[in-house]
Amino acid sequence: MAIPSEINQIIENQMELMIKQTQAYLPFIKLAFPGVTDLPEMCFNLIVGNVLTTFVTQYAMRMQYPKEQDFVEFGTLTQKYKEKIKEMF
Repeated sequence: MAIPSEINQIIENQMELMIKQTQAYLPFIKLAFPGVTDLPEMCFNLIVGNVLTTFVTQYAMRMQYPKEQDFVEFGTLTQKYKEKIKEMF
């Protein structure tokens, strides 16, 4: 089962929004976390964690459960944003 297109679009919109917010707070992030050796990875993980909640909530609102393949597709979908985040740093 593929992720329904409306959920897919919501996930992509959420990823883009979170990336824009990260860009806005980038000076603060660099200043606040001097001990973090891989800030892009940390930001990516925080963004994906936030979007994962949206992903599961969207299924719940439709009275459905995401299947294993849906989670695999979610991971693939979010990976394409990893490079965008790295480029910010």
